[in-house]
Order: sequence, then structure tokens, then C-alpha cells
Amino acid sequence: MPDAARQKMAVFVDLFRTGDFDAIRAMLADDVKLELVNRLRWEGRDKIAPLFHALCRRTRWRFAFGAVEGRPAMLVFERGAMETPAYFVLVDWRNGQISAIRDFLFAPMQPRRWIGCD
Repeated sequence: MPDAARQKMAVFVDLFRTGDFDAIRAMLADDVKLELVNRLRWEGRDKIAPLFHALCRRTRWRFAFGAVEGRPAMLVFERGAMETPAYFVLVDWRNGQISAIRDFLFAPMQPRRWIGCD
């Protein structure tokens, strides 16, 4: 995977780990798209940014940088689980800002090629 894509995603994952959702909100493009696969699609920074507030209160997940089918991804594990991620998140970037987030929380898991990079 390209080093620039790898670095951007690593920063995104680190911000989730530390709970710095203000920094993540600051990275969102005005026309950012969010897809919770199989659940909903939203567009626009104003609509998506408040979701990160709810994430601040959750302690159920552990986040790791990795790859899904050769693409940089945030792997999301249940607390205590170490081997297989519960789901993953893909992020698209445009001009240094997050232009799209595809979150697979509600998508049925199928065998994938997981590669942890931590």
C-alpha cells in the first residue's frame, strides 16, 4: 500500500485509540460521506460530526491499524479479543481531508485476508 495512505490511516486509528474525536471532526471534509454498510448513508460534516461524540462514551472496542485486501483499514476488535477483528472501517481522503468513511459494523462478516500492522 502507498506510504502516504498508510500514514493517514495510522493517524486516524491513533486518534480513535486516544479518543481525540475533536481532531477527527477537524479532518472531515464539508461534503464527507458516511456509510454504515447495510444500515444508513449520511452526507455532510454537520450531520456526521455529532456521531463521534457518541463514540467517546463507548469502551467496547479496541482499534488497530491494518489492511483489508491490500487497502489501509482500521480493524475493530471486541475488548479482550486479539485474533479476529469484529469489523473494519475504510476511509477515503481528498486534499488531506476525510471524504468518505465506510464502516462495516452492521455488515455480516465473511472470511477476509486480515493483516494487522501494529
